[in-house]
Amino acid sequence: MATMTRSIELRLAFLACSLLTALFVVYALLGRPSGGQPLGHALGIAGTLLMVTTETLYSIRKRTTWLRSYGPVRWWLSAHIFTGIVGPFMVLTHTAFEFNGLAGFTMLLAVIVVASGFIGRYFYTAIPRSLAGVEASDSDLQAEIARVQQTLGELAGQRPAAVKALVEADEQRKRVARSDVGLVLLRSWDEWRYRSRLHRQVQKLERAEKQRLSDIERMLMRRRSLERQMRMLEGTRRLLSAWHVAHVPLGLALFAAAAIHVAATFYFRAGLWG
Repeated sequence: MATMTRSIELRLAFLACSLLTALFVVYALLGRPSGGQPLGHALGIAGTLLMVTTETLYSIRKRTTWLRSYGPVRWWLSAHIFTGIVGPFMVLTHTAFEFNGLAGFTMLLAVIVVASGFIGRYFYTAIPRSLAGVEASDSDLQAEIARVQQTLGELAGQRPAAVKALVEADEQRKRVARSDVGLVLLRSWDEWRYRSRLHRQVQKLERAEKQRLSDIERMLMRRRSLERQMRMLEGTRRLLSAWHVAHVPLGLALFAAAAIHVAATFYFRAGLWG
């Protein structure tokens, strides 16, 4: 199993936003930025199109078979995250950081939707997945835990009694009781605490036994990771369901406000032409 830990879409989005920021700074030095200027309108139109892409294409790919030949869902999710960050940022630069009337309200909604998207992505990364990106099931995780447990038994059987005691004590360790939210939001903290404690124990044992135990340490961390995924699986699904209930209406409200703003801009010819 493999969790979705890669964040290439976030790095690319950061790079794109950095370039847009540099462009805005140059624009501000050469003139007075305004949403009604040609560059402002270009940024607004491009950002709006990216936001529409964010809202539609990923949903179509996930719920239909029309775009199946154009890559797995995880690729479309990465594109969804990228456009969901860069699009609103382009709209933000389009406003020239002036938040008045409907445009200001629309920008506020965009900020809320983007923040909600980051929360949803964090929940999504808590669901274990195979190397192919398919969501793992309870049986998949149990089978992997059994395989790791067997490997641990074989490794410990070739080591001194102190090593076997470490493996057994780790298996019997006390699990901290947490809510669904606690399990997901504090998973990085719990992982760091476990790794730090285990590494200290292994180092101490290595000095006493005069042998490397990196293979034992690696398998113990793997077993703990799988057990954590088992504990989080159902809770994360419940959190994602609750998140969708809030995120989808916010997205619809954002596009309704954006559509009204665009229609008003064309109706009143606000800076579109002389």
